[in-house]
Amino acid sequence: MIKNIFDYTPHKVSEVICLKCLYRWIAVRPSETLLKTLECPYCRKSGYVIETGEVAEEYKRREK
Repeated sequence: MIKNIFDYTPHKVSEVICLKCLYRWIAVRPSETLLKTLECPYCRKSGYVIETGEVAEEYKRREK
């Protein structure tokens, strides 16, 4: 039986934005990951990512 490792790893899902290039995306990351360590997939810079406060629709449905 194959098990998904992410079923056993606490993680966080949220919309984030890069303040360097203003690119937005849904970030799925281990809970202990600091936002300042995330690299923007568009401009490839680290240290500029913050959460927007918006929760992904799919994630909202699962929380209920």
